[in-house]
Amino acid sequence: MSLLAVDIGTSGVRAAAFTDDGLLMAQESTQAALSTPSPGRVETDAEQCLADAVATLGRVVARGVLEDDRPVSLSFSVQGEAILPVDADGRALALAPVSMDRRGRAVVQQVTGGDERRVQELTGQPVHPMFSVYKAAAEGEAWRSREVAGLRCLGDFVAGRLGSRAAIDSTMAARTGGLDVTRGTWAEDLWEAAGVPLGFLPEVVDPGTVVGRLHAQGAAATGLPEGLPIVVGSHDQASSFWGGGGRPGRASVIAFGTSDCLTVGTSSRPQGLTGTGLATYPVAGGWLTLAGTASGGWALDWFAEMAGCASPDERDLLLASAAQDPSPVLVLPYLAGSGTLDNDPAATGAVIGLTLETTRPALARAFLEAAGFELRRIARELRARAVEVGDLWAVGGGAAHAGSLAIRAAAAGHRLAAGQDGGSLRGAALQGAVGAGLHPSLDALPQPQISCSVEPDPRLDEWYSGQAGRYDALYPALKNLDTMTSKENR
Repeated sequence: MSLLAVDIGTSGVRAAAFTDDGLLMAQESTQAALSTPSPGRVETDAEQCLADAVATLGRVVARGVLEDDRPVSLSFSVQGEAILPVDADGRALALAPVSMDRRGRAVVQQVTGGDERRVQELTGQPVHPMFSVYKAAAEGEAWRSREVAGLRCLGDFVAGRLGSRAAIDSTMAARTGGLDVTRGTWAEDLWEAAGVPLGFLPEVVDPGTVVGRLHAQGAAATGLPEGLPIVVGSHDQASSFWGGGGRPGRASVIAFGTSDCLTVGTSSRPQGLTGTGLATYPVAGGWLTLAGTASGGWALDWFAEMAGCASPDERDLLLASAAQDPSPVLVLPYLAGSGTLDNDPAATGAVIGLTLETTRPALARAFLEAAGFELRRIARELRARAVEVGDLWAVGGGAAHAGSLAIRAAAAGHRLAAGQDGGSLRGAALQGAVGAGLHPSLDALPQPQISCSVEPDPRLDEWYSGQAGRYDALYPALKNLDTMTSKENR
């Protein structure tokens, strides 16, 4: 038996087939192009996401790996926060604003009534314009016209067009910023304040729930069998947690992708998060808490572009050529707002310590070290709230190169293990296995195999401890300058 999974990410769509115990059989991907029609607006085409998902699944099927391994489920890992209006047939009526889109900034007060602490306690998410409820509020009547039949996130949009009922899993619902995470139901007052009827929203279900079956048209387009169970997956970070080796109380997962995100599991809701940028949501009888940097991988892409790298291969070579010795340069990678801890969407990035002797390899190392410094800071703040990180598994594109991973581990001061075939696709597939009854629960999923493990060099502990302190001081030191610059540019 085999499991099919689709990852709908910010940078593209991936599809894969796995064995029922989580071993990769075949994988295909399609890159996506984001639209930036004006400053602060970043959108993706949901119809193109659907087309890419269908085509990418078709290429997996064409590899022939399913001929002797009957597929038993199709499930999803999905980027959070993106949302769009659909008509009665589930067709997109607008492009979907993605996480770094900031159109919701002007309506935060309208939706929250100014009581941000209450809203975070209710939803588990810090108040931030990236969340779907604020984007929907910002679109106003344009997203509530007679033609609009509902609002969908990208996972339930794609699944719905393939044969699913209108259903969203609880982790993705939480990432709208409009779910009552204690009750597991939509927060009526927030959506009402946003001007969105509750009837526009899909049913909230648990990850691993069967929500439909692949219809004839979807089967013909993908080559998969008609009637294949469609299993709701989860937010990409939750999928990465389950697929990448995360286990509540024992191991956490750091995803190095378009954004960097640490996901930590606990048996109960962590206390002391209200008033911080830390986000939490319930899943599988426990809680997952998230923290990271929105522009982690994007900051690396930006640096590669500035360095004249024209292709992904050139970018990889640039990062692989990072200096062997620690860099005196410090990078604040806040190119799309701050990290979770500072929760400042207006924050900007910086490169500190440049001289005429600074080299490209030193800069490359500094950009990689920034991810480690942010991870070190997040882990410290979580421990202060009695949330232990435990062992750390690394997933995503940034975990694929042992040298880059070692630089991040050195700056973080923490061992990092990369799982073979781990990550969000594997997590989505295994959630499908739970829906198909092959595994009893998300807590009982097989662990990934380790592909590499890197330890910080103890000889560099003192250097990195001092450099981490200087990194921690960067955002507070530059915040006033950011504020003055913003005022001058108005």
